[in-house]
Amino acid sequence: MLMVFLLVVVVDGEVVSDNEMLFRDVYRCNVFASAIEQGKWSPNDRPYYRQKNVTAYCVPKRVSKNQPLYE
Repeated sequence: MLMVFLLVVVVDGEVVSDNEMLFRDVYRCNVFASAIEQGKWSPNDRPYYRQKNVTAYCVPKRVSKNQPLYE
């Protein structure tokens, strides 16, 4: 088993992500969570804070070793 991190995206109180958004590294997962919440166009952009009612975060999860993961 591996410890990975699931990206959860919530829009207007409803989870819109699925259980396939798995990352090997919590820091990489948090990059995506931050970009989704802040509405960034690229990693070099400063935050615009234009997203409303959008939350994204990462939670730990255990999966089998052959589970496809995002880097």
